[in-house]
Amino acid sequence: MEQSPLCVGRSDLDLRGLRRSLLRDAVFLRLLDNVLRGEYRRGQRLRLDTIAEDMQVSRTPVREALVSLESHQLVTVQRYVGVVITHWSVDQMTERLRIARAMIVDPAASGVGPDDRFDHSWLRECWTEAGAFVELAAWFLRRSGASVSADWMLSQRTVLDMFFTDDIALANGIDAVVDRARRLDLVDQAVRAAERDAVDDCAAVLLELAAALIALPDRFRVSVAS
Repeated sequence: MEQSPLCVGRSDLDLRGLRRSLLRDAVFLRLLDNVLRGEYRRGQRLRLDTIAEDMQVSRTPVREALVSLESHQLVTVQRYVGVVITHWSVDQMTERLRIARAMIVDPAASGVGPDDRFDHSWLRECWTEAGAFVELAAWFLRRSGASVSADWMLSQRTVLDMFFTDDIALANGIDAVVDRARRLDLVDQAVRAAERDAVDDCAAVLLELAAALIALPDRFRVSVAS
């Protein structure tokens, strides 16, 4: 999985002139980047007005983006207090992967899945193996008739995908380069299985990939203060 340029740096993303939906998404990406990278410290309080002024946007797209961040338990928005960055942890990130792995083991299908052929283009916007894992796992769950689980899976893609990019992983003490060749090979195996509609084979490879991603934080390069 080739990492695409992550255009969410403070000076790299021009938020002006975007449609409202695109503006909300752009603000979300920048806020997410700031949280995961540690630009916003855990427990730090921010005012909505300050965020909007810093990004040169109105309060509306910031408020909408914060709803998404709050749903991922990365911030809380408190009346009279403002935005508070939660004390999230690396363990909470790997917990998302453990939940995803459990869903693959037991899809909890509510019916017969649709004959949904895998489309390789779904991976074009993925930055990392984690993003590819989420897309492939969501396809597997849809094919298994677990559409609600598939929707939850896709809701985690941006957070996990960004977290495992090299620079953000390193900011959290993780060397994402470790064992990457094996993880990329597992992505390729899962894609090939999905493209030939070998659902069970794809699931087996995804379980290996999930285990490899979960193991990454055990290979810390540096110690990072919370």
